[in-house]
Formats: sequence, C-alpha cells, structure tokens
Amino acid sequence: MTDLADRQARAQMALWQDHLRAVSDRGDPYALLLRAPEDPYPLYEQVRARGPLHLSGLGVWVTASYRLANKVLRDKRFGVRRADGTKAPEFMPFDNSMLGLDPPEHTRLRKLSVPSLNPRRLQKWLPVAERVCDELIDRILAGRAEFNFMSAFAQQLPLRVIGDLVGIPERHRRLFFQLSRRMAYLLDGVASVEVARDVRAAIAEMTVMFTDIVALRRVEPGDDLISDLLPAVDDGRLAMDELVPLCMFLPLAGTETTVNLIGNAVRALLGAPEQWARFKDDPALAPAVVQETLRYDTPVQQYRRIAHTDVELDGHVVPAGAELAICAGAANRDPEVYSAPDRFDIGRESGPDTLSFSAGIHFCLGAALARIEAEIALVAVARRLPDLRRVGQVRRRDSFIIRGMLQFPVAVG
Repeated sequence: MTDLADRQARAQMALWQDHLRAVSDRGDPYALLLRAPEDPYPLYEQVRARGPLHLSGLGVWVTASYRLANKVLRDKRFGVRRADGTKAPEFMPFDNSMLGLDPPEHTRLRKLSVPSLNPRRLQKWLPVAERVCDELIDRILAGRAEFNFMSAFAQQLPLRVIGDLVGIPERHRRLFFQLSRRMAYLLDGVASVEVARDVRAAIAEMTVMFTDIVALRRVEPGDDLISDLLPAVDDGRLAMDELVPLCMFLPLAGTETTVNLIGNAVRALLGAPEQWARFKDDPALAPAVVQETLRYDTPVQQYRRIAHTDVELDGHVVPAGAELAICAGAANRDPEVYSAPDRFDIGRESGPDTLSFSAGIHFCLGAALARIEAEIALVAVARRLPDLRRVGQVRRRDSFIIRGMLQFPVAVG
C-alpha cells in the first residue's frame, strides 16, 4: 500500500468510526452491535423490538427475525457482492474464494469442492479426530492443572484435521497455523488499517505456501482436497489462481467455525451444571449439545447480503445496492420459532434448523465436518475431563461476526 493509499484508508476509517460512534450514541442497536459487545443478545432484543425489518441509522437494513432471515438467505435476488460483481468497499481482498463470490463462479467452485467434503467421505476422518483429541488431552493431563481451553484444545483439533483433509504437509503446519491466525480477521468485519495491511501480507505469504504445496501434490498426490481438484485444473474447469484461494479459504472458514463451536459448547455446558452433568452421564447426547450450541451461541453471528434489485420485504422496499444485515445470533433465539430461547437446553425438542451455517446457495460447505469434529471433541472432554471447571475471566474476540474466545481459563483435578 502506498503512502497516499495508506493516508486515504486511514481517513476513510476515521470517518467510518466517527459515524459509527455518532449513531451508537443515539442508541441505534445495530450500531452498538458493530462495537462488538461482550454480550450481544440484549441488543438483539432491541433490534427485534423494532420489527422484523428496519433501517439502521448506519444505512443498513437489519433483521433479527428467523422467518425473514431464512427467506433472504435463500432469495437469489440477494448476493454477497453487488449486482455488477464488485465488492462492498470494506470487504478485505479475497477475490477468488467462495466466501466472496456469487453465481455463476460460486456455483462452479462449490460443485468442484463438494465431492471432497460430502458426509460419507468425511467418515474417514473420524479416527483421525478421535486420535488427535486423545493426544491433546494426554498433553493437558500431563501439564498444569489450569490451562487455556482454546489454545490447548479447541484451536488444535480443527487445524490438525483440516490440514490432513486439504493436504497440507507436516512441515507447513506451523506456518499454516500462524498465517491462519492473522487471516482470521477476514471473517471479523470492519478492521483497522493496520490489521487490513497485515491480512494482505498474510494472504501473500499463504499464497506462496499453497503454490508450493500444489506443486508438491502434482508430484505426490494423496487422498486430499488439493489432489482431488488438480484434474479440474488440467482440464480447464478450474484456474490455478482459483485453486490456491480455494485451498486457503476452506481451512480458514472451516477452522474458525469449528474452533468456536467447541469452545462455546464447553462454556455453555460448564455454565449450566445440570446440563453438564446430564451430558457426562450420557455422551451420546453430543449431537444434541452441538445443535443446541449452534442455536444458543452460534459461532457466526451475522451475515451480510446486498440487494441486486429492488426487493419488497414485509412492507418495506429494500432498494438495489442496499445492504441487509442478518443477525443469525438473534434469529436462532427468535421466540416465534423456539420456546424459552434464552435457555441452554440439550434436551430441547427438535425444531427448525438454525441459521448457524447460513442457508440457500451459501450454506456452509463444511457444516458436516464441523458437526463431526465438535461431537467427537465434546465426547472426549466429557469422558476424559469430567471434572473440568472454569477458573477465570473469559477474553473474547473483538468481532461482531465471529463469536468466540481467545482466553477460556479452565482447570482439571
């Protein structure tokens, strides 16, 4: 970034922050949510009180309604980009990943990736995840009684599994982990100029690393995503400058979701002793724990969509080019859909699926893998760390999109 571009970016960021502060000071609940509060759920209720859809003082349409959110996510008149294919200004550059693409490019890339991530094939990773859980817990039990659950366990499992699935050699794993931590800000929304610059640098380093890995997989193919996709490069269905971002995006998005799903589940369980006791008595409830965590404290709190044409919703006209914020964390606690929505209850009767993995064409490609990993992780924790308890203050990520923890102090023994 040139000095002039850097000064312009800083000026734009300062103007945005001043605008956000002014709208927040007027009590706009969506503006307050963008300041990443420790507990967003009371603010979601303020959003809900303004009706199924309202226009925030920030110029963004906002919904906390499950019914409306589900409808918008499935409506092809909305996309993650503008109708002309350009990105919204604040979106950090990750041009060729599925995260920031609409059809037809999104459809083509998704179709190529699906075979490597279908639930049947993912079954082969069950023993890998179980082995990794045991190794991590062995290390925990051999160390200090108090530890950070996120760095000692929750962050480690998804990175190890996704590394094998994508085809990242062992010698690249440490660098992959370090770069993934820096690139995680891609999922956090508005960032500082310094953070955006570091994300760009991490993307450049990750691009070099994956270019080398792709070259290696050409010589030494394996049972992994990169090896699966190389024939599509050879026959022209996939460009090399699409393959590398694809292999960068899938581990990043999949890892962040799973890390925080595991962490949020354990925190919710430890905060509800009767639920924790019930789960320890019957670890077969793991799928129910995962499902309730996705509803109660979803790792992905918000999605953004841009109207490609004028769309009438609930008596309002959302004009072409307007942004619509979908508060998934609020929709998953919509009292019109879920009874006693603010209670964490692993015995809850099954209801409509949550919006934690989005819906429609952008439904999370790695949803099945995230569920499998989280279930295995929770069973391992319940069986081998039955006396696990929280011992200190949680430190959360500074994000209004990804809800997760950086520090989750716990103890055993």
